[in-house]
Amino acid sequence: MSEQVESAVVARAAMAAVQENRREAWLSLFAPQARVEDPVGHLPPIEGHDSLERFWDQVIATLVSTKFEVTRQWETADEALLLATVSVESASGASATYDGAFVYAIDEQGKIASLRAFWDLPTVVAALTA
Repeated sequence: MSEQVESAVVARAAMAAVQENRREAWLSLFAPQARVEDPVGHLPPIEGHDSLERFWDQVIATLVSTKFEVTRQWETADEALLLATVSVESASGASATYDGAFVYAIDEQGKIASLRAFWDLPTVVAALTA
């Protein structure tokens, strides 16, 4: 990986792109065959840019707002773990706030090779559909 790329910088850029509703900027951060598990254990993993585009359109884009407050982070040259409090709001005005752990693996080109997000999907869905 390029020495100029720091894994946490890439991870935070991905979070910022979601917060700012910048679809193309978010997609550009991922490697062509990136694998995303968001959240781990609740939804099947998705792989590749076509799947990431659908994920954005069917999940991320359905939220009026998403905000990440990173509370801790650790990084190595090719991986970052960020703990964050996430606040989301749906088009209906329902909202949820939850804590998550987000693990980003960065490839040699400085792109996200994988993202594993750990958070409680059933609790968040219940809050957004209540």
